[in-house]
Amino acid sequence: MKYRTANDLKDLLLEDHEKVVNEIAQESVDVYVHLHNAFQDTYLPDDTLYQFIFRHFFRLDNPSLTKEFEVEYFKLMEEQRGCERPNIVQITKKLYEVKNHKGNPTMQFPLAASMLHAINPEFPSYDGDIVKAFDFSSTYHLSGFDKKMRRYIEQYQHLYHTYRELLEDEALEPLFVHFDERFRDYDLPRVKKLDLMVSQLGNSLQ
Repeated sequence: MKYRTANDLKDLLLEDHEKVVNEIAQESVDVYVHLHNAFQDTYLPDDTLYQFIFRHFFRLDNPSLTKEFEVEYFKLMEEQRGCERPNIVQITKKLYEVKNHKGNPTMQFPLAASMLHAINPEFPSYDGDIVKAFDFSSTYHLSGFDKKMRRYIEQYQHLYHTYRELLEDEALEPLFVHFDERFRDYDLPRVKKLDLMVSQLGNSLQ
C-alpha cells in the first residue's frame, strides 16, 4: 500500500509550519496531559471521572458501544499498567469479542491505540486525523478480524517508523521551536508534540 512517507509529511508540515502549530487546540494539550498524568495515580475501573473525560476526549462514547464494552476497556487499560511491551493485537482482540448493541463484534483498533497512547505517547495515536495525514486506506471492506488486523498493524508500523524518521530530521526544528513558544508552560515529550502536529495537519487536509 502507498501511504505518505516521512518526506511527504515533512513537506506538508513545513509548508506553513506556524499555521499547523497555531491551530492545535489548547484543549488537545490540556486534556491529554491530564489523562496521562492522572493515570499514574488512579485505579481506572473505579474512577468514573477519569472514565468520563477519557470517553469524551478519545470518542469512546460511540452510541453503538455498550456499557459492557466500556467496563472491559478500562479493565484492560488498568491491566497495561507497568507493561513495557503491551500487545495491541491482544487488546484489540479482547475488545472485538465484546458485542455491540446489535450483537455483533466490532473492530476497535483506533480505541486500542488511544489506550496505549494515553499511557505512553511513544505509542502513536490512530484517529481520523492521523489516518487523513498518512492517507491510510480503510479496512471497512476487509472481512474478519485477521484481515483487518493485518492491515491495521501494517499501517501502525508505518506510522511508528515514520515518526522515528521525522523525530531525527533537523529540518523540522522550526516546528518544534514554534510549538515550545506557543505551549511554553508544558513539558511534553518530543514525540507527543509531533503527534499533535501531524494530527492537526490531517485535520486541515480535505
